[in-house]
Amino acid sequence: MTRRLFALILVPYLVVSIASAQGLPASNINPAQPEFDAKSAIDRATGLALQGDAASAVRVLAEIPEADFKGGDADFRACMLDRFGPNHPEPIDQNLSDPGITSLATDYLTYWNHSLTKPDEREQAESELRRRVGKLLGRSLTNNADYDVAEDELKAQALKRGFHILLGRTQPLRELMIWKKLTVEERQVNLPEGPRSVRISYLDDFLLRGWGYYATCKRRSAGGWATDEGLFAVVPAYNSLSDETFSVRFIAHESQHFADKKAFPNLESWELEYRAKLVELSLADSSQASTLQLICENRSESKTSPHGYADLLVIDDVAGHLRIKSTDLCDGKMLGQTLRETARAVLLEDSKNRRCNQHNLEPDKNSCR
Repeated sequence: MTRRLFALILVPYLVVSIASAQGLPASNINPAQPEFDAKSAIDRATGLALQGDAASAVRVLAEIPEADFKGGDADFRACMLDRFGPNHPEPIDQNLSDPGITSLATDYLTYWNHSLTKPDEREQAESELRRRVGKLLGRSLTNNADYDVAEDELKAQALKRGFHILLGRTQPLRELMIWKKLTVEERQVNLPEGPRSVRISYLDDFLLRGWGYYATCKRRSAGGWATDEGLFAVVPAYNSLSDETFSVRFIAHESQHFADKKAFPNLESWELEYRAKLVELSLADSSQASTLQLICENRSESKTSPHGYADLLVIDDVAGHLRIKSTDLCDGKMLGQTLRETARAVLLEDSKNRRCNQHNLEPDKNSCR
């Protein structure tokens, strides 16, 4: 069975570009309407791309006149239409100073482009990726089990050449990141339900930053992930390693996964994300508006997009506790301490219900607490 990361979080490539949330999108789960403005189209296209459907993202952007986009938004639209539009070119061969690593990166870019522009052919694209990587290794890879074994070999070979790589799957696509610099530290993290000690690896000097970065033309980047070995932070995804964005969206988010894997074994990916994003909303202060925007723009009704599905439930549940509409919450009508306290209450209630379910007890019993 294909291995999955505990979680991989996505952050803005330039956090300051969304520091204040205005006109937040209500959802990206419905088809775009022609009357959308450029900003709404950008937000919706970003969400669609992160769900593995760059073809739909391109259609959303193409409906808005080119002249309506300015600055970085215009660059984003141009890149998306060029990279994923009807007449998109094949990804160019990479030049990463090592022939084997170069071939691997090019094979993954080709796979991502095929999968993102033709989502219905995702299985076919993955089959072709197995063929290409098998050729690189000098043997046939006929199924996911073969590929999982091959990933261990690829990691070992890359390390011998002085490269670190991440493989596995960030739903819905197979993942690849390549970097050269690694540093490690231990840190104490204060979570809503108590402190946690974690080991953090800082990754830098990237050559390839994953399919989310590619799918959004650098607008969104993987911020990090968690495994049994600790937390892994993508350094260039953050403006600072000492500000709230890093401490909340990455450290607190991923540390919650560690706590949850121990307290509630066998949680699905969307359940892990649901709880970690409630932690973000319960702790965020100066980054609250942009944190809320990221959650609002990437909602999905499909569990095949764990982040998007978790985002949908977070907004619905928090809005329900506040007794307001989800659209009002995403429009920023309930920010500040009220939002933090509500997100924390939803998290604690979820924990209580899960503990009760573990012991087959009713939620109002003291033994569930």
